[in-house]
Amino acid sequence: LGAVVHNYRVAREAVGSGVEVYGVVKADGYGLGAVPVARALKRAGAEGLCVALVEEGIALREAGVTGPIVLFSGMGSGLEAEIVRWRLEPFLFRADHLELLAGVVSPSAPCRVHLKVNTGMSRLGMRPEEVAGVLSRADGMAGLTVAGVVSHLACADALEDPTTAAQVERFSTLLASPGVAGRGLRRSMGNSAGLLAHPATRLDWVRPGIMLYGGNPFHPSGEGGEWGIRPVVSWRTRIVSLVEVAAGTPLGYGGTRVTGRSSRIAQLPVGYGDGLDRGLSNRGMVLIDGRRVPIMGRVCMDLIAVDVTDCAGAAVGSVATLLGGDGEESIGVDEMAGLLETIPYEITCHLGKRVPRYYPGGDG
Repeated sequence: LGAVVHNYRVAREAVGSGVEVYGVVKADGYGLGAVPVARALKRAGAEGLCVALVEEGIALREAGVTGPIVLFSGMGSGLEAEIVRWRLEPFLFRADHLELLAGVVSPSAPCRVHLKVNTGMSRLGMRPEEVAGVLSRADGMAGLTVAGVVSHLACADALEDPTTAAQVERFSTLLASPGVAGRGLRRSMGNSAGLLAHPATRLDWVRPGIMLYGGNPFHPSGEGGEWGIRPVVSWRTRIVSLVEVAAGTPLGYGGTRVTGRSSRIAQLPVGYGDGLDRGLSNRGMVLIDGRRVPIMGRVCMDLIAVDVTDCAGAAVGSVATLLGGDGEESIGVDEMAGLLETIPYEITCHLGKRVPRYYPGGDG
């Protein structure tokens, strides 16, 4: 959690004074635990938090988390009363969302919302030309406050891509247009990549996500450390079996790996049932006794085999590191994502529920 707070402060320093920072804790804190991360961010000074679903916002409230909680995915049909009850702030990305709220908001049951506009992502968001009309209709709804207008960046991780500048220009044009200008609406565009590398996207508040969890927002280009981002997650297990096998021994399902020498093969009680991707079969590495050792054969649901022939200190009970550091060696989420030809977000989001989480220095 100390590293999470450090990464939050990297975002805070990047945006400077006058810009609020809302930490993104959707998908259970990118798989690492929304409640302890949210509490750490709030203690560090985060002005608000962001989730995707109503249920995620309710879980934070039930855990005692206070302050603004924004819903990225907006309104879910039939959940309007829950949004108001739990004081959640949805992104409204369709004009008819106002009608869904009309029956539940009142001066005694207020709701703050943010209008989400499509400026180039072409995913969720109303058209810019719809915004003035939506604002006009919202003016007549007692208890409803349109706090601001937001948009989402499509290509902020690609530093040379002109899309970000084009999106900023469209957003600026909207904010200066009749029916929108002069309302004092709070503006937000900046995600992790945006707030670090595109100053024009910082505006009134930003919403860092992957950088908080130690991932490089510009993956696979560069390293997160170049921006001062610290690794957050370590994933460890222990050797449960250690056997000597002869050269030419096939290992695991399908015998997809055959030993090229007399080898000591350790079994680790972790597999794709825990979120260790099967794509790491015969490709991934693990740290034992301060050394990199290869995964031998297929990743199973509950077990993997690794070659510890060159690890003199390896024994049943020895710690094995899947993510994190051991001595001078380390394996980070960006490295694992590169092996799997994916992004660091997916590595932590896929960590299984049966993997215990521990939170050094904070709530657990």
